[in-house]
Amino acid sequence: MSLAKSLPEIKGGPLGIVIVLSTAFLTFRLVLVFYRLWLHPLRNYPGPKLWAISDLPFTYVFNISGTSAKRIADFHRRYGPIIRIGPNRIAMDGSISWPQVYARRQGGQPEFEKTPGIFAPGVENAIIASPRDAHRRQRKQLAHAFSEASMREQETTINQYIKLLVKRVEEFAVVDQALNIVEWLNFTTFDIIGDLTFGESFGSLESSNYHPWVRNIFQGIKADAFTRACRNYPLFETLLISLVGGEQARQGDRNRALARSKAQARMELGMTPKGRRDFMTHMLQPTRDGKPGLSTTEIMANSPLLVVAGSETTASALDTFQEGTEIDMLSTSQLEYLHAALEETLRMYPPAVILPPRRSPGAEIEGRYVPPGVDCHVVPWATFRNPDHFLMPDSYYPERWLKPEHPLHETRFAKDNRSVFKPFSNGPRDCIGKNLAYSEMRLIVAELLYRFDVELLPGQEDWHAKQNAFLIWEKGPLFVKFTSRGVV
Repeated sequence: MSLAKSLPEIKGGPLGIVIVLSTAFLTFRLVLVFYRLWLHPLRNYPGPKLWAISDLPFTYVFNISGTSAKRIADFHRRYGPIIRIGPNRIAMDGSISWPQVYARRQGGQPEFEKTPGIFAPGVENAIIASPRDAHRRQRKQLAHAFSEASMREQETTINQYIKLLVKRVEEFAVVDQALNIVEWLNFTTFDIIGDLTFGESFGSLESSNYHPWVRNIFQGIKADAFTRACRNYPLFETLLISLVGGEQARQGDRNRALARSKAQARMELGMTPKGRRDFMTHMLQPTRDGKPGLSTTEIMANSPLLVVAGSETTASALDTFQEGTEIDMLSTSQLEYLHAALEETLRMYPPAVILPPRRSPGAEIEGRYVPPGVDCHVVPWATFRNPDHFLMPDSYYPERWLKPEHPLHETRFAKDNRSVFKPFSNGPRDCIGKNLAYSEMRLIVAELLYRFDVELLPGQEDWHAKQNAFLIWEKGPLFVKFTSRGVV
C-alpha cells in the first residue's frame, strides 16, 4: 500500500484521533505557557519561571514535601518582598501583607477572604474559615472565653495539668533518664485544651501516652495537606485520594466524628458542669437578644479546631522566684526577660509556619493592582528570618526584645523591624487564643526552669533544620535531661 493511500486511514482511525488530540493538547499547553509568562496580569512579578508556568511545584512543596517555608524564604532573598509562586499566586513579606492584606480594610473596601478549599470539610463553619459576617459574630461570642479575665478564671484548671507535668518530669529526673520534651509538652497542652473545651482532659499526662484521637490529629493535618493537593486537580481528585490517601481521608473522617461526639456530650452537660465555666459555656451562651450564641453546626466545627489551635505551644526562657507558690499568671506576666525569651522563640520557631492564603477581591498591593481571585500568601517564618528586618536573624537573642532601660538590653538590635513580628497573624482574623498561648507558655516555662536544670542531649543540633511544615511544623522527638534543683 502506498503512503498516499495509507494517510487517510491514519487520519480517520484511532491513531489519527490520538495524534489530533495530542497535538491539540500540546498546542493548548504551549499557548497557556505563553499567556502565563507574557500576558498574565501577574507576569511582571519576579519569581521562578517554572512556578509561574504551573501550579505543580507549589502544590508539591506546600502539600506533599512540606518544604515550602524554606523555599519561599529563599525566593524572597533572591527575588524580593513580593514574588510570584504560581500561575495565580503571589507571596509577600509580612512588612507588606500585614498592613495591606491582613489588616482591617478601610472605607468599605472588601476584605481579602480566606481562600476556599484550604481546610477540611466542615471547617468552613468555624471561626478560622467562616465568611466575614459569620466570623465577626463568632469572634464576638468567643472573645470572652479568651479574655485575660477568663484566663485568670481558668488558672486553677490550667495549673493542675502543669503541676502534673512537673510531677512526671520529676519521675524522670530522679532516675536520671532523658525524656522527649515535645511529647510531654503536647500531653500537657492537649490535656489543658481538652478540659477547657470538652470539660475533660485527654488523660495523656495520667497515662503517659497520647490519646488515640490526639495522635491521629497529627496524622490528619498531613492528610489534609495531601487532600488540598488533590483539589488542585479536580479531574483526578477522587482517583488520587482513593489510590494514595484513602485510609488517611477515612481517618480524618473518624477524627471529625469523634470530635463531634465529644462536643455533643459536653453540650448535653449544660452551661457550667463541675460548677465552672469553660469554652463551651461561652459558645452556648445566648446573645443579649436571646438568640443562640453559636449554632450547633458552628459548635461542632469550632470544638476540634480549638483543640488543635490551642495546643501548639513552644517554650524556652529564664525566670526567678523565691518559692514555687509565687508562680502564677500575674507574676509570670511581669517577667520581662521571660517574655523576651518567648518572643524570640516565636520569632525563630513560629507555631504557624505558613498562614492559609487570602484571596484578592481586586485591590492594590504596593501600588499595583492584584486582580480578583489571586491567592496571596505569607510565610511568617520567612519574614521573621529576613535579614532586612532582624540583625543575625538565624541566631537566638532574647535581648533584641528588651526595653532600653533593661540591664541586658543591647543597642545593636535597635534597628530590628519589630513591626513585622506577628506570630499570631494580624488584623480582625488574628489568633483569638493568643492570651491562652502566652499564659500557658509563661507558666510551663517558669515551673520547669524554677524546679529543674535542663540539658539538651547531644546529636540533636539539626532538630529544627530537618523539620517539614504543613501549616504547622512536623516535629520529631527532642530529648532533654532534667535535674532537680531541690526547691519547693
